[in-house]
Amino acid sequence: MHDILSLALVVSAIALPDSINPSLILADFYLAAGPHPVRRTAVFAIAVFTVTLLGGVLIMLGLAELVRSLLPTLSSEIKYALITAGGVSLGLGGAAIWFKREALAGHRRRRARNGKAQELKGQGQSAVLMGGGIAGVELLTAFPYFAAIGIIVGSNASTPGKVVLLGIYNLVYVLPLIGISIVCAAMGPRASGFLNRIRDGALNRWPVVVAPLAVVLGFGLTVFGVLHLTGS
Repeated sequence: MHDILSLALVVSAIALPDSINPSLILADFYLAAGPHPVRRTAVFAIAVFTVTLLGGVLIMLGLAELVRSLLPTLSSEIKYALITAGGVSLGLGGAAIWFKREALAGHRRRRARNGKAQELKGQGQSAVLMGGGIAGVELLTAFPYFAAIGIIVGSNASTPGKVVLLGIYNLVYVLPLIGISIVCAAMGPRASGFLNRIRDGALNRWPVVVAPLAVVLGFGLTVFGVLHLTGS
């Protein structure tokens, strides 16, 4: 049980900066500005969660088979080495975002302007297809998710336990989308203006938020892994 709780904290720490995903959040903002915002944003979040979780399960099963063929018995050293590697990767990713923060923010602003011109067309799309499609594309380059899957595969958790850990990752991953649905339900017609102000701020500041968060969490995971490796 202690190992499962530790792993849950580890995968949550990796998922937290990954959850600040401008592509998904901006798409959800546009759904919130259209008709039936509560229903459509909730369906969008469920579609993202489902597609990302199922993709993660498939990747996990394939990776587990590969790992078992190479290393019949997974040791605790391998598990903590994977955690350390995940922490280092997360920290380096955060540093890269920080150094590229102005270019990344400008890129998102341009995409948002292009997307806004097609907003009315986008509002007619199915929230399920939109959520599933964006999540599927994001999954192809979801390096933090891959790192979390590697850590989960390297653990001694049972198969159901590993699926639960993937579910925890994805629950944290869609927290901003759940938050948008809650805002739509609580604020009603006023939600659109409130979310638009958040969107405009997020377009300019998301790298400044994500980068330090990723670096701090990556450093914490690296220290956690190294301490267990040197103490084991």
